[in-house]
Amino acid sequence: MDNNQFNKPSALRPQAYANYTDDEIDLRELFGVLWSAKWLIAGVVVAAAIASLIYSLMLTNIYRAEAVLAPADEQQSNNMNSQLGGAAALLGVNLGAGGGDKVTTAIAVMKSREFIGQFIDEHKLLVPLFAGKWNAEDASSVVDQEIYNNINGTWVQEGGEPSRLEAYRKFLEILSVSSPDNETGLVTVSINWHDPVLASAWVNQLVADINRDSKVRDVAEATNAIEYLRNQLGATQLVEMQRVFYQLIESQTRITMLADVRNEYVFRIIDPAVVPDQKVAPRRKMICIFGTMLGGFFVVLFVIIRSYFFRDAD
Repeated sequence: MDNNQFNKPSALRPQAYANYTDDEIDLRELFGVLWSAKWLIAGVVVAAAIASLIYSLMLTNIYRAEAVLAPADEQQSNNMNSQLGGAAALLGVNLGAGGGDKVTTAIAVMKSREFIGQFIDEHKLLVPLFAGKWNAEDASSVVDQEIYNNINGTWVQEGGEPSRLEAYRKFLEILSVSSPDNETGLVTVSINWHDPVLASAWVNQLVADINRDSKVRDVAEATNAIEYLRNQLGATQLVEMQRVFYQLIESQTRITMLADVRNEYVFRIIDPAVVPDQKVAPRRKMICIFGTMLGGFFVVLFVIIRSYFFRDAD
């Protein structure tokens, strides 16, 4: 083999050098194209920044009211449940859920269609949810007359009065209920709304209603269980079974007594909701930054496409 062939310039080297030169020329050309349209780019970027600022200022402030809850003390009830759980299961008697299960059930009920629908109907939230808007002049929530005429009490929007399912979805959009913390068991209930006073009032009322609803459910079950156990007690002559029945009746009576003396039946309020004074949305700074960057991106893309289009046309 001839060693001189290694000293010969490769046929690929000029081509690679040419590609490198072409890339460098393309970058210079691209910079030149952008520089020639610098005033257009600057104008669009400024316009995008101003438009983003105006848009962000037009958005209504959203406030978050939240309450921190702890599970009510169920240690004594849990001890009784563990002792009589087997006998109660055989008789079909519900001793009531334990502390953790009761909280989980209450959270599920709080987010259910039935409970939220009743909450909206009972506290007349349909109009504020769909027709309420914020009046910045006097810092208060008012009714949008184009949606609901509060003089004659009629819905004037297209489609008429919102359905119960629409109201449920609307309320679920502003409601947030956290899962119990693994270590502390604390639960946070929050509502995001343009009226901070209404937001705090709705959160506190929601907690009060779920405690009341859970209490009513448990009392009704316990009352039915006591009546059933008393009937079974009169029908048996076995002393051992009578002792079990008495213990079960005692446990159900304890549920009704506990419900009578404790309003915070499922959730104990650690920190009630107060009227928030700081908004959580909109994030106006991020809107302005994103809008400005988006405007800059599109104008640069437009300049590049226009330049190459006219160059190819020539």
